[in-house]
Amino acid sequence: MVDDPLLRTVDLEKHFGGVKALDGVSIEVEPAKVTMLIGPNGSGKTTLINVVGGALRPDGGKVLYRDEDITYLPPHERYRRGIVRTFQVPKPFRSLSVLENLLVASRAGLDTSAAKILLSTDWAKKEEELIEKAFRILELLNIDHLWDTRADQLSGGQMKLLEMGRALMSEPSLLLLDEPVAGVNPTLAHDIMSHIVKLRDEIGLTFLIVEHRLDITLQYVDRVYAMHQGRVISHGTPEEVMSDPKVVEAYLGD
Repeated sequence: MVDDPLLRTVDLEKHFGGVKALDGVSIEVEPAKVTMLIGPNGSGKTTLINVVGGALRPDGGKVLYRDEDITYLPPHERYRRGIVRTFQVPKPFRSLSVLENLLVASRAGLDTSAAKILLSTDWAKKEEELIEKAFRILELLNIDHLWDTRADQLSGGQMKLLEMGRALMSEPSLLLLDEPVAGVNPTLAHDIMSHIVKLRDEIGLTFLIVEHRLDITLQYVDRVYAMHQGRVISHGTPEEVMSDPKVVEAYLGD
């Protein structure tokens, strides 16, 4: 039995002047699966992620999350519902440590005002719980040994893992990743993708990923949607999509 999709887009349209960046795009993202968007440059992948995340408003169609129409909800409301986005270029607080970056990113947050500290008897307990949560995430990503390292001293691959860790602090249900292995050496790229699979398997996290490095990423994903000129031209397993003549033609003709 196939689970109902966690996310669906229905006939999404997005125009920039006379250019149709999205031309009737419909996809389904199943829970606890890794779904990837592929396609040549300018095919509409990042535009689709931006519409799903709320950074862009579509000109037509719908975005449904848990069967709720969220098409016109602002990004912070989608965030509250469990949709979290990371970007191709990580933007941590560079002067803070790895652990501090995760604590700042927590949805629960820490109210450190003097009044709260004096009046709340469980403030210290809350802080301790958040630190424990942050360390569990760091251990899951195998960067717990870097907890006291400043973010600006991390490698590119470690920075990507930190960005993922910051996202996990908000306890997302759906994580949107924009080129998670871009600019990372192959060894670390495989490591990042292995962690994505680990998060899928161990905590049931759902991923929608945009990525160009197909030689590395295809072996880790469950479903693929291939886009070209704003449309979905193929979808299915990685093997099915990559053997589709329409996909081969789109890449060769780019």
